[in-house]
Amino acid sequence: MQDKISTSHDVALDIGRKIDAGEWPDGFRVPAERELAITYRLARNTIRRALRELDSRLVRIVGRGTFVKGNPAGRAREFVGRLRDASPTDIMEVRLIMEPQAAALAAHRASTAELAEIETILRKSIAAKGTAEFEHWDAALHLAIFRATNNALLIDYCEAINAARNQPHWYRLKQRSMTETLRRQYDQEHSAVVSALLQRDAEAARRLQLQHLNSVRDRLLTIDN
Repeated sequence: MQDKISTSHDVALDIGRKIDAGEWPDGFRVPAERELAITYRLARNTIRRALRELDSRLVRIVGRGTFVKGNPAGRAREFVGRLRDASPTDIMEVRLIMEPQAAALAAHRASTAELAEIETILRKSIAAKGTAEFEHWDAALHLAIFRATNNALLIDYCEAINAARNQPHWYRLKQRSMTETLRRQYDQEHSAVVSALLQRDAEAARRLQLQHLNSVRDRLLTIDN
C-alpha cells in the first residue's frame, strides 16, 4: 500500500490495481469495511465511498458480502485462449449457434461495398488451389460476412474462431476430410449463402449458412472420431 493513500479515490485506485494485477481475482471476497478501514487507516465512510466508486467492478450479495466481478479484459483474453484450445466439436456447436444468425443480420445491414467484397472473396475461394489456400479464403469469407453485420462484438468473435481454426489439430482434420467432391460441395454451399446475401434474403441466408455448417460439422466430426 502506498503512503499517499488518503482519500476515497486513492483507495478505489489501489483496490482497482489489485483487481487488475490479479491479487483480487474474479470471485474474491472483498474484506469488510471495518477491515479495510484498519488496513488503509481511514474512516469507514471513506472506505464506503471508495467501494461505491468501484460499483462496476464489485457485486454485493446480501448476507454473504461483496465480491470482485473480475477484470473484463482478462476474461476476454481467457476466452480467446479457450477457443484456441477448444475441440472441433465445441467450436462447431458454437458456430452453429452464432453464424446463421450473423448471416441473417448481414443480409439486412451489408453495404454495397461489403457485398462486393464478399463476392470477390467467394471467387478467390472457388479458384483456390489446395487445402491451405482454400482454408484461407474460406475463413476470409466467413469473416467478411461477420464484418457486414457491422457489429464489433460479432466480428471479434469470428476473428477468435478463425484463430482457433489455425491450430494444427483443426488444419489436420481439414486435410484429412477434404476431397475434390467435398470441396465442390462447399463451393456450392458458399455460393448459395452469398446469393442469399446479395438478394438481401435474411431467412435464406440463415438457413443456407446453417446447412453449410452442418455439412462441415458432419464431415469433420466423422473424421475426428
